[in-house]
Amino acid sequence: MKSKYTLLYVVLIIACSSFATNRDCEYVGSNIEYITSQTKKALTETDLNKTKYQIYKAINAIEKTRVKLNDCGCSYASKNLFEGLDNLILATKTSSIAGARVLINKALEKTALSLESLKEHHTHQSKYQADVLTLNTKNSEKEKLDSKEARDRELRQAIDSSLVKFEKSLEDVITTVDCEEAKNFIIEIKNKCDQALLNDELSEGKKYFNLRTKVIATNALTKISNCH
Repeated sequence: MKSKYTLLYVVLIIACSSFATNRDCEYVGSNIEYITSQTKKALTETDLNKTKYQIYKAINAIEKTRVKLNDCGCSYASKNLFEGLDNLILATKTSSIAGARVLINKALEKTALSLESLKEHHTHQSKYQADVLTLNTKNSEKEKLDSKEARDRELRQAIDSSLVKFEKSLEDVITTVDCEEAKNFIIEIKNKCDQALLNDELSEGKKYFNLRTKVIATNALTKISNCH
């Protein structure tokens, strides 16, 4: 079994080292999902110090998302997320769990709005970019952009292809390994992807790779959500 796990990690590492692409808003969305999960964990704690510990983890994740938010360019997502950050900071200064939870829930509302704004931004931005290309871009500039988009698309396809074997191996783990053990293993992969996506120094290729790996792991978890 250890050899099977080792093989999966080797597949991940080899594929991760080879590609580059740009998906800033997708990375932000993934980070916001992680921020939301950490914030929700704070609500489950019954000890104030442990509650604040989880809050600080969410705050730290938001701070690490600043650069990606700027690169993404979604001002509404930034506004909502940082308003949520203000609520979390206030929550760390409360003297009761009840008071902290009020602020945590407000932060979660803002985080949800941030993610919603991000999804709308993706649609609007695509339309805006198409309009700009049609109205303002010279032919030579448009050709360069088209060429870059084609290269990026090919790179993304190559990364996706490199993960096919990993996805199949993960399915094999689900069917052959003890349910709880398989679930914990997949959760570990997902958590590593979450942590990696918070690293601003990660190359664009590795960002996309971790994003896709996280999606594969998340889908795998839905197949074994209830272990008996």
